[in-house]
Amino acid sequence: MTDQESLIREAVAAEAEQRVDHREVLARLHAAPRRRRPFALVAVGALTAAAAVAAVAIPLAVDRAAAPVDQGRVTPPTGQTVLLLGLDDGPDETAPRPDALVLVRLSPDGSVSAVSLPRDTRVSLPGAAPARINSLYGAAHERARREGRDPDLAGTEATVAAVEELTGARVDHWAALGMGRFAELSTAVGGVEVCLAADTHDVETGFALPAGRHVLAGEQAALYLRQRKGQSLTAGDLDRVQRHQVFLRGLLDRVGGPEVAGDPAALARVMAVAHDAVRTDEGWDAVGAVKQLAAGGTRRFATLPVDAGSPTSDGLPADPARVRPFVADALRDPVASDAPALPGSTAAPACVP
Repeated sequence: MTDQESLIREAVAAEAEQRVDHREVLARLHAAPRRRRPFALVAVGALTAAAAVAAVAIPLAVDRAAAPVDQGRVTPPTGQTVLLLGLDDGPDETAPRPDALVLVRLSPDGSVSAVSLPRDTRVSLPGAAPARINSLYGAAHERARREGRDPDLAGTEATVAAVEELTGARVDHWAALGMGRFAELSTAVGGVEVCLAADTHDVETGFALPAGRHVLAGEQAALYLRQRKGQSLTAGDLDRVQRHQVFLRGLLDRVGGPEVAGDPAALARVMAVAHDAVRTDEGWDAVGAVKQLAAGGTRRFATLPVDAGSPTSDGLPADPARVRPFVADALRDPVASDAPALPGSTAAPACVP
């Protein structure tokens, strides 16, 4: 075994055998300066892609329970749908709230399909008044806190139930990520390429970039992802969703490229940052998902259809009769005729507001 293989094996094994203590994660988030942080869902994408690259590079059979592997039996992979939540502090700086919600379908062949749900999407649950989907987490979180239950689990479960009711999709697993480490993550991968369709300037933060392609890292990447106002973002949060999607795709390509996959130290840094930021449900076999991703496949991104032209105090209307077939098609497992888009693609990113 080469030194590089040994380092990669150690990094992946360490990640696979550890489970994040969510209380420690929350303590770190609340100990940080109370600033609105950007979209952090990319962290889980970076983690799984990094581990997938390592799984391709070296033979790896890691199991959290250290159970023996039966070499004579191979269980075919199955598809799974995961809800990713990017959490930020609420207005009162006590209860987190999802600033970004993404339904991700991991198909048996390793393909990934994702549907972003705008955080202001209006949902109507039985027995409850209509509300913005990102408000449900905080409300359930506060109730559980008063009752002595796990507030973060309660907030996540309430959001999962609302997403399932609206989209008709069954959420098999979830992953909730804190946002405080995002700037560090983007630095760990050496920056991510994005493309702006027009000059942008955020008067609130002073963040400004000319139109064209840029490689962003650290606080600059954070400001890019957080911006939702300005002359170039005429659609507000819906434009920001497009930035999230382009950045996620670019981050996956970066992690799958030689800058990270070819550098064991960089790979370990990315995994360590992501590991500290994520909490998943107990039943999700993240290692199995990593092995599935290693097969490559297509990548598709879409945004939930909402009526942005008719906003209400309760959010952006979303008709389940329209949403459900849209989500079913967007998250379908690909067929042989779908064009492949393997990890590590060097295709230039699309230009967005």
